[in-house]
Amino acid sequence: SSSSSSSSLSSSSPSSPSFTIDHSVCNIERRDDMTAEEFGHEFRNKKPVIIGNVNDNAHFARTVSLEALVDAYGAKTVVLSSSNTYSYDKAHMSLEQYVQTVVRHGVNLRDAANTTSYMFGDNYDPWLETLLEGYDRVHLGNDDDQALSFGIGGHLSGVPFHLHGGGYSEVLHGCKRWFLYPEGVTPEFQPDETALTWVAKRAHAGDIRDELLQCTIKPGEVLYFPSEWYHATLNIGPTVFVSSFIREASL
Repeated sequence: SSSSSSSSLSSSSPSSPSFTIDHSVCNIERRDDMTAEEFGHEFRNKKPVIIGNVNDNAHFARTVSLEALVDAYGAKTVVLSSSNTYSYDKAHMSLEQYVQTVVRHGVNLRDAANTTSYMFGDNYDPWLETLLEGYDRVHLGNDDDQALSFGIGGHLSGVPFHLHGGGYSEVLHGCKRWFLYPEGVTPEFQPDETALTWVAKRAHAGDIRDELLQCTIKPGEVLYFPSEWYHATLNIGPTVFVSSFIREASL
């Protein structure tokens, strides 16, 4: 289980430091079988929570393994965003090329976020919309109006700190380390520095603010993130995930 082990995160650059993330370090509450009433009272618009047994995507996960995706949709063109805070730069390539080159390569400490491509958001093609019809959404009250984003990332890819509305994030394959700061707390970071570099330079050195919440989620778990909380993510292993953004009118 990723929640009770350490992952050695070594850069491919011999001159870069090696370091580990202890996945047993988690200060975000985990709750199973939570009711909509409990969620609304304790967590909605208040703080993150990792929720278990809230949906069932075992079948969907089989349809979105990297092998299944390449077999079914490898020739489809996907939109890639730069992995920096603002994600302005876009690139296009086939899904198969993205998986075989970018995802398989992963990210190392020499990479800059604004030159690292990442499949997340900005993909609205009919094939992907049809695929996401098989995703079992989270429903915990006042969240029926959701926008789904499908993502695929290589080992140690991710996004540095940024802000947006609240929602849910679920990993189908791989694991994802989350770093969050409460609304109104701004972390120290460089927008074009990768999440990996931030972890290596700051988190590993203890150069972080006390308010930091962090945890690693694994398949079968859903993380709720409140609106306007700064957060960064780091994928552990090749990762396939879905984020469900709750439209403000539903909050």
